[in-house]
Amino acid sequence: MAKRAFDLLAALCGLLLLTPLFLLIAAVIKLDSPGPVFFRQERVGRHGRYFRIFKFRTMGAVPVPGAPQLTLAGDLRVTRSGAFLRRYKLDELAQLIDVARGTMSLVGPRPEVPHYVRHYPDASRERVLSVRPGITDMASLRYRDENSLLALAADPELEYIEVILPSKLRYALDYVDHATLAGDLRVLGLTLRTVFVPKVLSSRSLFAMNDSKLWAWLEVTMSALNPRRRWLAMAFDAVTVFACWQVTYLFRLGFERWQPDRPAYDNAVALGVVLLYLVFMALTGAPRALWRYFGFDDFKHIAVACVMAGLVSAVAVLMAHLNAVPRAVLALHPLFCMVLLSLSRMMYRMVWEHARSRVTGSEGEPRRALVLGAGHAARGLVAGIHRRDGWSVLAMFDDDPAKKGLRIGGIPVLGPIADLQRPDMTAGATHVIVAMPGATAEQRERAIGLARQTGLLVLTVPSQHELQSEAAT
Repeated sequence: MAKRAFDLLAALCGLLLLTPLFLLIAAVIKLDSPGPVFFRQERVGRHGRYFRIFKFRTMGAVPVPGAPQLTLAGDLRVTRSGAFLRRYKLDELAQLIDVARGTMSLVGPRPEVPHYVRHYPDASRERVLSVRPGITDMASLRYRDENSLLALAADPELEYIEVILPSKLRYALDYVDHATLAGDLRVLGLTLRTVFVPKVLSSRSLFAMNDSKLWAWLEVTMSALNPRRRWLAMAFDAVTVFACWQVTYLFRLGFERWQPDRPAYDNAVALGVVLLYLVFMALTGAPRALWRYFGFDDFKHIAVACVMAGLVSAVAVLMAHLNAVPRAVLALHPLFCMVLLSLSRMMYRMVWEHARSRVTGSEGEPRRALVLGAGHAARGLVAGIHRRDGWSVLAMFDDDPAKKGLRIGGIPVLGPIADLQRPDMTAGATHVIVAMPGATAEQRERAIGLARQTGLLVLTVPSQHELQSEAAT
């Protein structure tokens, strides 16, 4: 229920905010080649129900007899505008319509055409189709260059069915078993970073963003936390809440009635609403949270603050008989605030993490570690290597349930060590460090075995017994 509410809210906000971009894309498509703006294709959705997916058209409208269902790199059917849309995945933005309709989700296994669903093993088909398909998932990130891979195969159809499709199914089944809202937010962040950061921000011609000094300045500036920064955070939140009030009116009344139909006292009401939001944000501790570590707990604090502030605002407006304020504005405003306040923090974290990776990897290949264990040794390890000599620690894992959700040296403890088997938990990592010198031999052996199964480089912090044995020799 919470996932569907988040999907619906994010899709509606996205469609509203991206309307100018959608109009621009539609104009470019129409000018580039004759045919409709949208491409509709039958896909298999939740519980095996068929639906017609929305995409911006990237190919010629005239069908080619015998053309394959797969699109390969260099496909002559792709138009000039279509090549650009595909490069930056802008054609997929139209699927926000499907999310709003309820046939898709923001994150979930990608929907396949019926032809390929028939190749699903019987044991997997029902499980994969038990959830709504998504615009993005870990398999989409893993096979972002799928068209190029298929173009190299002698038989692209066979390569897809026998190699790529089974791998996608493994990712899909893992998502079905471990789907969480926090995981969805992480996949969305990784998708935005994968699609836009390497292509847009890696260009030397774009504001000299490759300058190591600039990234170092960004990393230091965004890492700073002081009282002035908290006031800046509160000021930003105030502006965002006020902007959401305006956007909600625009969403409710449209461009023509946006200003004329608003009451004369609306600005005073908006100011009071902003003050209420700041009070509840302060009570939940949102301005004190580190934006660069924004996670699900921070989202919950923002959600609680928005719901409470929205409820109090609505009651105050109704009790004051300010009947000219639309009820829809009072109902939708907290939802808009919740999404935009959260998205702004998520974008902040993405930029900071990219800046940090550029700084830590400036003298060689970046080394991003996952640490097993959250005890004294792990704390010392994090303090000693994090952001030094090219190292950065992404997360920690510990079997003690009391440590889950804690931050040690700014690094989150995500969960038990067994979670290391989940592909979404190891995304972006290059090393696994077993920092459990006080554990039993069996516990260390199990942890090392799980670490090796990830396929990443495994390092261990030696136990006291191993150190004594080495000294004796």
